[in-house]
Amino acid sequence: MSQQTHKTLSKDEIYALLHNRTKQWDFPTLSSLPHPYQLKSCEQACHFLARKMRENPKILVVGDYDVDGVIASVVMMKFFALVGYEHISYVIPSRFSDGYGVSKAIIEANPSDIVITVDNGITAYEAATYCKQQGITLIITDHHIPKESLPEASFIINPQQKDCTFPQKEICGALVAWYFCAGLKIALGASISLAPLLELVMLATIADMMPLTQINKCIVLYGLKQLPTSQIPALQKLKSHLKTRYITATDISFSLTPLLNAAGRMGEGRIASEFLLLDSSSFSSAQDERAHFSQARSLASALDSGLQALVALNQARKDTAKSVLESAKASAIVYENAVIARGDDWHEGVLGIVAAQMASLYKRPAFVLSRTKEPGLESMLKGSARSFGEVDLMSMLLGASEILGEFGGHSKAAGLSVETASFDELCAYLDSLSTLPKCQATQEELGALLIDVSDIDEELFTLLQGFEPYGQGNPKPTLQARLQIRQIQPIKQHRKFSFFGTDIGGICFFCEQEFEIKEWILASFTMQMDSYSGKPMMVLQEVERLC
Repeated sequence: MSQQTHKTLSKDEIYALLHNRTKQWDFPTLSSLPHPYQLKSCEQACHFLARKMRENPKILVVGDYDVDGVIASVVMMKFFALVGYEHISYVIPSRFSDGYGVSKAIIEANPSDIVITVDNGITAYEAATYCKQQGITLIITDHHIPKESLPEASFIINPQQKDCTFPQKEICGALVAWYFCAGLKIALGASISLAPLLELVMLATIADMMPLTQINKCIVLYGLKQLPTSQIPALQKLKSHLKTRYITATDISFSLTPLLNAAGRMGEGRIASEFLLLDSSSFSSAQDERAHFSQARSLASALDSGLQALVALNQARKDTAKSVLESAKASAIVYENAVIARGDDWHEGVLGIVAAQMASLYKRPAFVLSRTKEPGLESMLKGSARSFGEVDLMSMLLGASEILGEFGGHSKAAGLSVETASFDELCAYLDSLSTLPKCQATQEELGALLIDVSDIDEELFTLLQGFEPYGQGNPKPTLQARLQIRQIQPIKQHRKFSFFGTDIGGICFFCEQEFEIKEWILASFTMQMDSYSGKPMMVLQEVERLC
């Protein structure tokens, strides 16, 4: 048996390491969150809109087709419903016919006095110029990284602006929208609670891969805590789709947000927004007990239909993404610090998913492009890019700004376009990258934490739970221990284990190795709750035989 060469850590030492990583995250409760008016221009925009609302102007909210943009739109619509303002509508642009974000065409097709963008707008130069010419007030709320020049909007609320002093730059578009609503609530003097809307913002924060630190951690913790008893009908319905009673950010990321994202990827984002907006007010008001029962039955039926539609779209998304991934791998050009793939007829709605899979597979930033079918843009390639590790993707793209057409996003994910004739030039740029720009460090890299088998127990699991939610910016700790196998239970392609010295069992998914009883192994693992037994378990990630 190999000799152990590294000192094992005690539970107190593990606690100290995790505490040190998170001790500067200063927002433990909702009451500690920063004031809305710490966002640049938020106070001015909110007081302006509060005054204008007395004149009953027609307001148009323009969102985006991903989860963040859909939820940001839903947050806005729910807020205005809460304050009783009815002269408002919203648009979720079609990925396929409208393209990304607010546009002159969308504004022309939806006449309004005031346009509010959510999760988009920071590069909407043409739309801003059109609004200015037509005397339309344009309020941009966004979280994407601005370029050197800004659109000529009436107000821009975006924490990524260089002179915005909001405490956290990387928050999702839905949270920017929520903060705008919170500021407008103050300006209106409204006595309503916006805390329940943070349950929706929690989904957007996770879906948009925001770092689960500081403000984001506070929002996600609150949302996860409230989800089991949520009063939002669509969230109650979505929760029924989960296969676990112990909901984590990882469960949300793998099981819920893909359903909502599938609408905009494979069909129309409005399918998801209308589902999330469903409540009793979606149907005629109940006048008596029989009408109330009918109303409840109609809502339940609509929720069932909505979820079924999202599940079907998500299955189509999976099938399509699998096909495109195989084609992308076959055509991939792999450089030292990037991988790029190009196709002629790949489904635009899954390019982001495929880019993420390619980044994971090749362990470097990935770019996946396909020829666009938009009229007048047949010479363009459009697609998505995804980061790997702590690479700052937007800094990479800014370095190629003279090659690219339109592009935008944040440090982990972006959309881009390039002329077909410039594709080779983009490839040459990627090939030339000897070093990659890094994101500002959000946590201390811990590596695998070596522990003794006797410390693998429920107390350790409870300790680790105290630092949830884990995800971007706050990765789940990887533990490592020398273990002697007591029992092995094959389950399809997986293996369940019990070990001497601990009552905590383990599972190795898609396990190809064969092991023997009483064999010693060195295992790297994380811990999670087993949804079936209700007890903690180890999820084995790497297993090394010890001689």
